[in-house]
Amino acid sequence: MAEGFVAQVDAANLHVCIKVKDFATALAYYHDLVGLPIVRRSGTDDAPVFYWLPGIQLAKQTEDPGAQPYGVFDHIGLSVDNIEEICARLDAAGYVAETPLGTRTIPGVERQVMNAFYRDPDGNRVEFVHWV
Repeated sequence: MAEGFVAQVDAANLHVCIKVKDFATALAYYHDLVGLPIVRRSGTDDAPVFYWLPGIQLAKQTEDPGAQPYGVFDHIGLSVDNIEEICARLDAAGYVAETPLGTRTIPGVERQVMNAFYRDPDGNRVEFVHWV
């Protein structure tokens, strides 16, 4: 790393791009249940290419990724203010929390966090987090 160089991160536009099998199913989860607004879309109504939501870009999985897709992806972390409402909506829709909502102390951070882990329809692990 260059001495004294620090990237000037635009936190409002940070995102992770994930490949999904079906846009409708992914949007039902991230937009309808979680409540993330659709910020923009590229492509046409009949053939969308990408959807952008706060912190997430959805891309259509167009080919079989095989037994070892691209790399190891642990989870997406979404920091939200209404975590209890989001978890209740996911629970009511039949999603089971891998780590149920709870308040935890993060070692080395000196702050508590409320968080829960769920899987989206494509099996991606999603952490919903609210700093206390």
